[in-house]
Amino acid sequence: MAARTVRDFQAGFDITPWVDAWAQQNHYGFRGVSPDGTRNYQRGNGLLTGSMPMTVRQYGPSVHLEAWIHATLMARISALFLIPTDMGIESGGVRGIIPRNMARDAVNKLLVQLGQPPIL
Repeated sequence: MAARTVRDFQAGFDITPWVDAWAQQNHYGFRGVSPDGTRNYQRGNGLLTGSMPMTVRQYGPSVHLEAWIHATLMARISALFLIPTDMGIESGGVRGIIPRNMARDAVNKLLVQLGQPPIL
């Protein structure tokens, strides 16, 4: 399984208002903008389930989206290091199934709003 789920697609409009509204509705907190223009969001703090970061960057019509689960050291220790630090949100496998399902459901809502196929 990849460390991050990545989607690249085209959008003929500024997606920022859409992403900000989605983040608020799905409990993703805005974490700031990186120097390259990447907008960073995160759901959770990793205490009960892995934190769920999501980043999105738009250059003209090109959009790059990444979503993943980040496991804390404590979670990794309790799972005997069978859980990787970062894992994508695609379905498949039993590692991190609950946070992956939660993140995938939320990100799929955004993708559908933007006219993109969901993550399977």
